[in-house]
Amino acid sequence: MILTALVPGEISALASSPPEANEAPLPAHTAIYDVLRRGSKIGEIHVSLAPDERGIWHFATETVATARLARMLRVSAEESAHFVWEGDRIRMLTYRQVTRGPTRSRFWQHELDWAERVSNTHTYDGDHVIALEDEMLDPLTLRLQLAVALSDPEQRGEDLAFRVLERDEIEDQQFLFQAEENLKLDIGCFDSLRMQRFRREGSSRNYDSWHSEAFHWMPLRILQIEDGREEIDVRLIETSIELESNC
Repeated sequence: MILTALVPGEISALASSPPEANEAPLPAHTAIYDVLRRGSKIGEIHVSLAPDERGIWHFATETVATARLARMLRVSAEESAHFVWEGDRIRMLTYRQVTRGPTRSRFWQHELDWAERVSNTHTYDGDHVIALEDEMLDPLTLRLQLAVALSDPEQRGEDLAFRVLERDEIEDQQFLFQAEENLKLDIGCFDSLRMQRFRREGSSRNYDSWHSEAFHWMPLRILQIEDGREEIDVRLIETSIELESNC
């Protein structure tokens, strides 16, 4: 069974004095990314980030197959998170990830109870109760917290460490500074920082990413390299944020 993400009851207390959307560290927006595998487009990622009237933010991504075989096999993926901003820090509320394939689907979902300081976690291979940490993130809001960190000039060019709630435990993860580069995409050229997400040795979720002030330090490109070859390349092609190119 695939569960639908729920908003726990204690959200009301956390959001009793919600900040205005225009006071948040990052803007509400939509975005679309191309997904390329070895240079050929296989799908798109549709992204939305927006608050509701209570000041609870919803961050969601949906990966839609565009390649014929992937569409026939009904391959897709979704991630979503609810959270609130506490100053420039994210306080997790829920996280959900679902991947669908031709033979099986996998899911995991965290429902955080800050009063009890536990996550009630439901996964494809069983349920868990995980003790919470104050500044932990999920794999999706990790991108947003990184963007906030990079907006601070003192943290640019530095290696950054985070605690991330994965499927059944909280992990140490890093974004390692690689270089300053001019990134050229179909939508323009941008002065950017190249960072490397390092989860653990051999993880399929290690990747390089490019971040620019023009896009509020959120990722313009994400590149997964396997055996020295570019495998999966995710590139921003459209956004509701007005971008200033320097081509």
